[in-house]
Amino acid sequence: MHAWRTTFAASLLTGLLACGGAGNRSTDTPVSQKMDAEAAVALSVPFLTTETNQAGELDGSGPFAAGEAVSMAQPSHPGCVTVGETTANSVTWTYTNCTGPHGWTWNGVVVISWSKEKDGSTLVKHDHRNLVGAKDGRTWTINGIKDHLINLASKTVALTTETGFTKTFNNGTTTTTYTYGCSLVADWSTAGQRKLYGTWSLIPTTGEAISGTIAQATPLTWDKAAGCCYPVAGTLILTKGSQSAAIVHSLPCGTVTINGTAKALQACGM
Repeated sequence: MHAWRTTFAASLLTGLLACGGAGNRSTDTPVSQKMDAEAAVALSVPFLTTETNQAGELDGSGPFAAGEAVSMAQPSHPGCVTVGETTANSVTWTYTNCTGPHGWTWNGVVVISWSKEKDGSTLVKHDHRNLVGAKDGRTWTINGIKDHLINLASKTVALTTETGFTKTFNNGTTTTTYTYGCSLVADWSTAGQRKLYGTWSLIPTTGEAISGTIAQATPLTWDKAAGCCYPVAGTLILTKGSQSAAIVHSLPCGTVTINGTAKALQACGM
């Protein structure tokens, strides 16, 4: 199956803050402002397409590859990946011109290792080593380790990043490095669906941090039968500085409502 990995769009917001009453300096805490819909899309879609994968895809977070890891067998991989050094509990994957549903092309190395935990769960580590995505003269470079703690009994995967995980964006002229962190849960308990909830953040070397929150009660939900690269349901609360957006996903594919404003996302495959 095609990778569901793609990368971050190049758009940063300017945090605009309204000042207090005429002739006086307000000492009140700034009130959160509604984020512009276009800016919210630019900041949220990359997360969705980078951090959400469907069953059986190349990064091994789905139940099939999880089962293979529990058996200490090598996870499955797509045709664009070359299998390198292999041990009893690790394998090196080299990506060569791998493309995802949004048209980014990926090259680089990911070392996958796995181990049984005392409670019966399986820990799968994904060590990204200069995994580079390119599209239209822009690139994202991913480095660092992401942990997938897999519980086959509950059909859930706890996703966390280890210290030092970075994502570096170049728009053709300017380069910005972000420290990425996440504490997410992927739930595979409904056949044909992947539900995702938790928190994530992008902290640039300079400028305001970007963060997202997905409540367990309203998880982002991908549905295999829908054939959509976006969630078909769920709410993401996005924050940057004093600005925020409530992004509600629905069908048809790519439909979102951002702070009450309806918007259609870019078609899959672009």
